[in-house]
Amino acid sequence: MADTISQTATVPTGVKILAVFYYIGAVFSVLLAILLLIGASFIDTIAQSIPVLALIGGSLFIVVGIVYLVFGILGLFIGRGLWKGKNWARIFVIIVSIFWFVAAIMMIFNSSLWVSGIVNLLISGLIGCYLLFSKSVKEAFGKK
Repeated sequence: MADTISQTATVPTGVKILAVFYYIGAVFSVLLAILLLIGASFIDTIAQSIPVLALIGGSLFIVVGIVYLVFGILGLFIGRGLWKGKNWARIFVIIVSIFWFVAAIMMIFNSSLWVSGIVNLLISGLIGCYLLFSKSVKEAFGKK
């Protein structure tokens, strides 16, 4: 019971919005995985006539498709966990936000994609800080 939201508190709207974003991302990941897995056989067929694709073939599409499928399924679980107020989902999203925050800092200083790095920095920072420091989130998840 400690892992769930207390009976008196409700899941804040911001957390539900994050859950919806995880659901949307998960659906797109699963759809992309299906397209990659279906496209692998198509690419494998035409790869025989194109030397560059013959080296890669459809196997790369299969591997990437499986990775997207795993991330899609994980996203569904995270979205559901956030929606139902599971503290493990909150902690997972905080950890992922910290990872993306650090990655965004590296992107800002190490590439020409500094604008997207700033956007990623702001988004991951806001999500992480909201889930970590918001009084309503702490109360809802039973943290003081």
